[in-house]
Amino acid sequence: AYLRPYGEMLGNTLNGGWYNSARVHRVGGFSLTMGVNMAMVPASGKSFDVVPLLNQMQGGWTLKDANNHLAPTVAGKMPSSERPVLQQGNQDVLTLPDGSGFDKFPMPMAQVSVGLPFRSEVSLRLVPSISAGDAGKVNLLGFGFKHSVKEYLPVIKHMPLVHSSVLVGYTHLGSEVNVTPNAAFAGSDQKLEINSNGFTTRFLLGVNIPVIALYTGVGYGSTNSDFDLTGNYGSLGNNPFSLAYKTSGFDFNAGLRLRLGILAIFGDYTFGDYSMATLGVGLSFR
Repeated sequence: AYLRPYGEMLGNTLNGGWYNSARVHRVGGFSLTMGVNMAMVPASGKSFDVVPLLNQMQGGWTLKDANNHLAPTVAGKMPSSERPVLQQGNQDVLTLPDGSGFDKFPMPMAQVSVGLPFRSEVSLRLVPSISAGDAGKVNLLGFGFKHSVKEYLPVIKHMPLVHSSVLVGYTHLGSEVNVTPNAAFAGSDQKLEINSNGFTTRFLLGVNIPVIALYTGVGYGSTNSDFDLTGNYGSLGNNPFSLAYKTSGFDFNAGLRLRLGILAIFGDYTFGDYSMATLGVGLSFR
């Protein structure tokens, strides 16, 4: 419950930034874009109710004050005096930890897209497994497919500036983070393994005029993120915990792209359970 907003934000950032136009590349046309997806935690994700968790625990754990049962998540912030205190018997044992107050999650993303026959386009996101020194390593792989549907829509197909398409995109992020625990849990091969997947489907509609393109998309997405602490941790044993977070639902976004020759600058905002802002630049050859 404490880490949930970070797990859910991570998955949602993978579903952003797939497009900056509803138009599909001509055959052989391509674009290279680089941007950042910034997901934001909703107010409901900044705290969690302790009571349902206590009901699942053994050992006689109770709240010192039954009316004080909301604790901050890692994305929230709360003074120590307001955070729930856990007791065993009548003895205070633990004041639940504070959060970081950092309620945004940025994800940089690079992507190349190429036009295919039959009014279609494919996109690739790729970061080969790279080492971040002592911190660990990370890799990313994603595939997208976009197909024009303007020709199938009776009214839109006669409007030269209006474009419509459908998109399917999938992205996987994997990483291994080296862990340095408290000396009391010294062991071997200690790592935090993170695997996150995002899948999205979209119906896109947009208007392309000289210099400016307006675009919007609505669709359904799902994500899952797994956090596995692996290795030996002394008294905690081997592979002491595994956490899994999933999200799914509909969202909607709207954006604007400015094109100056082959250079494009774009930005959009996604409305959903986890809202997200996307900003980026690209080189495009239609």
